Amino acid sequence: MALARLCVVHQSFLGRALFRHAEAPGVLSVAYKQSVAQQLGLPEPPKRPLAPHVRFVKDRIEEFTKKYPNLTNQEVFAKTLDHWKSLNSLEKSKWTSEYNREREVYNAVYKAYVQKLSPSQLESIKALKRKRSEDKAKRTSRRDKKRESEDLGKPKYPGNAFFLYISTLQRGDSTGKEFVKEAAQSWHSLSERTQQVYREKAKKMLEEYHEELLQWEAKMVQKGRLDLVRTNQLGGELRDGIRGRKKQN
Repeated sequence: MALARLCVVHQSFLGRALFRHAEAPGVLSVAYKQSVAQQLGLPEPPKRPLAPHVRFVKDRIEEFTKKYPNLTNQEVFAKTLDHWKSLNSLEKSKWTSEYNREREVYNAVYKAYVQKLSPSQLESIKALKRKRSEDKAKRTSRRDKKRESEDLGKPKYPGNAFFLYISTLQRGDSTGKEFVKEAAQSWHSLSERTQQVYREKAKKMLEEYHEELLQWEAKMVQKGRLDLVRTNQLGGELRDGIRGRKKQN
């Protein structure tokens, strides 16, 4: 159990990408998010001016970092933002005035930018933005459902042989990328016999995980939470009904 918990800790650190590379753990997929214009091969639009509160935080964050050295970056950010909220209109005028001036310039430049685009390009931009918005909503829904499942006691995926091996290593001062690279090199230097020991352990943990998952899903079915259960674990008519509802949504 201790080993399983340790694997879970490393899982949150390394990410599920490692699980897709059981025999080649050094390979990691890197997602690069392009802007709408980049994805469509269009010129980049002018950048929106920073909102007044963002300008204030940007100007004062270093000051607040020194003022609160024991706070995390997130806590310092919250402190700085709280200070902005406590200012009156006159005290905020420096940043609001800068924003309003740049906003006027931005509106004129953006209008000229749009006028240079063809109707089909404008429609492509709208369609891609709409798709991205829908994709974001789906990701949010999946993330919320994952968190809810965890709160309801869903077993955690234990990982593969390499993941089991990496859970025994100390990260030290290495960055995440360096740690994974060094661990992959170390893994490949192990004898086949030693690697097989980890594979057998991982196989056993995976079998236990699947058994626990089936038991958990059975409980969810009893509670009527079919939305949290894999459809291939349900009966034929029930499975078809769920798939039909998913298509409608």
